[in-house]
Amino acid sequence: MRLALGLTVHTGWAACVLAGGSLRDPHLEAREHVELVAGDEARFVFHRASEMKRADAASFVARACREAIDRAAAVFRRLVEGRDVGACAIVAKPGAMPELDVVLASHPRIHTAEGIFYRDVLSDAAKAAGVRAHVVSPSELDAKDRRLADVGRAVGKPWNQDWKLAALAAWRVLA
Repeated sequence: MRLALGLTVHTGWAACVLAGGSLRDPHLEAREHVELVAGDEARFVFHRASEMKRADAASFVARACREAIDRAAAVFRRLVEGRDVGACAIVAKPGAMPELDVVLASHPRIHTAEGIFYRDVLSDAAKAAGVRAHVVSPSELDAKDRRLADVGRAVGKPWNQDWKLAALAAWRVLA
């Protein structure tokens, strides 16, 4: 069966499903909480960078990015090994990462950059694991679709909005 990774992005972690079929004929092969950083303090990369000298901030962000990609790619490689995984769907808003100086100049931009950072980490990690990544806007998905209740009964708890959106995104890229 052809499968896809579905991911919802959070600051420092992601909810990940490995899904096949469709909403009408669902198959969930795995559900995992993917830790992208080591420890709670490390989650807020740009908040920490804003407290550093500019040169230190740039190297800190680059190192955090490499480490997060490596952590996620290891999980993705394990999940796709021996399976027919055709794509990865990342539930996130589109948009480009501004230059570091622009990000660090404004606290609201720091918050926005955290989301962009982890979306891009997941995309790069999927590519490193040999899976093509697609960003799916949350506005394109309906986590209140009644059919998801049936899926939830079949797969069991937890079955919250993160898992629902991740599965919907995976099924979308499979379609």
